[in-house]
Order: sequence, then C-alpha cells, then structure tokens
Amino acid sequence: MNTDKIMEIRNLKKYFPVQSSIRIEPKAVKAVDDVSFDIYRGETFGLVGESGCGKSTTGRCAIGLIKATDGSIVFNGKNISNLSGKEHRNYTCKMQMIFQDPSSSLDPRMHIGNIVEEPLLLHHIGKSKIERMEMAMDILEKIGIRPDQYYRYPHEFSGGQKQRIGIARALILNPELIVCDEAVSALDVSIQAQILNLLAKLKKERNITYLFISHNISVVRYVSDRIGVMYLGHLVEITDTNTIFKNPIHPYTKALLSAVPEVNPHVKKNQIILKGDIPSPLDPPSGCVFHNRCPYAETICREAIPTLHELVPGHSVSCFLARKM
Repeated sequence: MNTDKIMEIRNLKKYFPVQSSIRIEPKAVKAVDDVSFDIYRGETFGLVGESGCGKSTTGRCAIGLIKATDGSIVFNGKNISNLSGKEHRNYTCKMQMIFQDPSSSLDPRMHIGNIVEEPLLLHHIGKSKIERMEMAMDILEKIGIRPDQYYRYPHEFSGGQKQRIGIARALILNPELIVCDEAVSALDVSIQAQILNLLAKLKKERNITYLFISHNISVVRYVSDRIGVMYLGHLVEITDTNTIFKNPIHPYTKALLSAVPEVNPHVKKNQIILKGDIPSPLDPPSGCVFHNRCPYAETICREAIPTLHELVPGHSVSCFLARKM
C-alpha cells in the first residue's frame, strides 16, 4: 500500500455564522464539523454524500479557497492552514480545482487562451507573452482543444469542451493535487465518460493526485481508489472502493448504496428507505448526527459523538454499534 501522504487533514471545521435580528444567541451553519482523512500521492480519493453534506466545502478548505474555522491541513509535510500572502501562493500553485459548472467558472469576456494563460501570469511563469501562449496552446491541444480555437470565447464551446478548458487551466501549472468538485455532474452521460477517461489518462501521464467530489456514487466508484462517505458535515466511513461496495458497515453507507440502480433487471435489490428528514446543519442533533434516521440507534448514539475508528486496517467507521461487531 502507498504510504506517501500528499495531504493530511485533521479535525477540519468550517462554520458559517448566521446573523438574525430575532435570535439572541449567535448561530452558525456547521458545514464541516471535525473531519479528518489522508490523501496518498498518486491516488484518487473520492468524497461522496448527499447535496449539502459539506463535501465541496471540505475540498475548498483543503486548497485554501476558503479559510477553515479550525483544524490543520498539511500538504507535502507543511502545515498550510495559516499561511498567507506569497508563501501561501507558492503552495497553492501545486493545488488546483476543476469546478462543477464549466460555464460560470470561465470568464465570458476573455478568450479561452487568456483564461488558460492567467495562472501563468499570476505566478510569474513564462518569460514572454509568446512563451505563455505556446504553453497554453500546448496544454489545450493535449486535452482536445485545437490551437486555432485559442481566440474564441467560452460561449462558442459546448459544455464538455468548456470543462476541458477548465481542466487545461488547472493543468497549466503542473499541479500535484487537483480537486474535482462535481466535475462531470453538469454534463451529459456520454460526455461524462469522455471527461472521466481524460482525467484518468492525465493522472497516469502526470502522476496527479485527485480529490474527487461527487454526489453520484457510481461515478465515484469508477474513478476512485478509496472513498470517504460524508453525512451532515461528518465523515462516517472510509475504505477502499472494492470494500465499500462489497462490505459497507455504516448504516448510512448501506442506505446510500442501496439506492444505486441495479444494471441487471432480473436482480432484485432491497432498497433501504430512511425515515425522517435530514437535520439542519444550523441545528444538528446531539450525539451521532445520523441517530434520528438510523434504525439501529441506541441510547449512546443520542448522547455521544462517535469518532472514526479503524475496525480493520484501511477501513474506518464512525459508529458505536460497528465497534461491537
């Protein structure tokens, strides 16, 4: 097993304060609440969960797009949580992001060539405009955009082509880690396959590490080496992809996997229907955040917060009942 950690996230928290004239006590949306995991060099770590569970916020905190409320983020052995200015910029050039909506993530007033070149300007890479243009054309050609399209605007491209441009912008700085935030969810299924295959090809050629964020567990299964399952700002289970599909342990993971459609129409699947509604991150339940929907909840689940516990090497679960198994 690969033991070279490119990123270590420990006790990550991100709270968004909420102001209200009718509330006396200050409140905060607990988008990410005490999340810890490692990402190993060269792997694809999938982060999956329902919309609003905090997975995108986790990814944005990891590369410094938003500042975490608490916790530490170690990249290549350096704690980058509290870095600022030039020192932080030196690290962020090694971490890039591919955004969910390829249309809104590209400036409509700029040529795609200028969009791809912009990171080079920000990090003072390239001796001249011509050199930066050649670098941009080269990376565009590698991801499937012709060099003669350099001066076109984003609206002249399809959704899949726009996402390829977003990938080129992320690749231009030769990053070691790329966060893919719902990178294919806005695309048609056939285009999704093309983009996923492109990401796999780039990973092999450039030894890139991915943090792949998606609500679509089938897509995460296709691309990931390991998977972390999130629920209401908490990580509830982490293990390798094969194990999580063959032997899920946390009740939420089991329910999530039971909702995946079965390809074979002759195979009957027992879908687990969770009762109740997802609690608000503004006022999460005490104890385990899943206890009000868990069919196996006991008294301790309502009173104490479970932490990730490694049941067997490489398989960690945040559940009191799982520890008794």
